[in-house]
Order: sequence, then structure tokens, then C-alpha cells
Amino acid sequence: MKMKIIILKGVLIITVIIMLVVIFNPPLLAYTTTFSTPISLMSSTQSSQSTTLRNYSWRLDHWEYQDSTVELLPKIELSLNFKGDQVLGFGGCNRFGGSFKQVKNQLSFGTLQATQRACEPSIMNQEFQFFSALESVNRMNLDTPGKLMLFYGTEADKGILHFVQTNEAKYNDH
Repeated sequence: MKMKIIILKGVLIITVIIMLVVIFNPPLLAYTTTFSTPISLMSSTQSSQSTTLRNYSWRLDHWEYQDSTVELLPKIELSLNFKGDQVLGFGGCNRFGGSFKQVKNQLSFGTLQATQRACEPSIMNQEFQFFSALESVNRMNLDTPGKLMLFYGTEADKGILHFVQTNEAKYNDH
């Protein structure tokens, strides 16, 4: 009987935590971005980047924040797919989609909407951090074939999401 009460208390605590995250962190469910960071433009020889960006799926390979490596959860794939002016992806627990705008190497995401699935707290935390990083992306780099770097944040609080090209764009994965 004691074991059942302890398990029920644990389930109740996890449920309350998830509810608090959803209630007090509405950006987890719908992200709105506004970018005011000045960004330098790349040369016109790299204007073909949008074609490559839109024709492939991208998987997060590694993540840097403040010049340190962020440890990603094992077996949790974070991904992006660009099609037209839309981006689709998977944050580790939830699928998301929305608009993006690219001008040469400037990149910004519009409102991103995510499904509302609940997962383990560690996965939800990583997903929240991933969505927050995407929300503040301001430029990209595709100089190395098969590699996409998304730069986010401000000079004082910055990071880089490093993606690898996986294959032709998949729009129904996860």
C-alpha cells in the first residue's frame, strides 16, 4: 500500500510540474519572434544557400552556448525541414512548424507552433531550450557542404546550433 501511495505521489508531482511548465511558459506552445540584432550580410556569391536550405532535412549534430558545448540527450533527435517559406521540425517530444524568412545569410523564424505532447522533464527542458534558441536565430551559415549553422542570441548571450544534412526533405517524419 505504501508503495502505491509513493508512486501516486510521484506521478502527481510530475503532472503538476508539466502543468506549471505549460501554464507559466506559454512560449513552449507558440513562439513569436522579433529580431532587432543588426546582422552583416554575406557576399552575393552565397545567395544560392536558400536552395540548399529548402531541399534537405537537417538534424542537430551539436550545440554551442557561450563557447561551451551543450550536452544533448542521447537518442533524442532534433530536426528541421524547410519547404517554401515554412519550416517543420521535431523538438524531441513535439512536432513544430511555422514560417521563416531568409535574406542571404540572415534568417529569422516567425511564429512557431508546437503540438502539446508531454514527455519526461529532461526531454521537455531540452525541447524548451531548443525552441528558445530557434526563436532568437538571426543568421545562418552554409559554407561547408552538408552543414548548417544557425547563430542565435545576442553578443552577451549567444549560441550556435550545428546541423547536418540528413537527406532529401522529409515532411512527415516523427
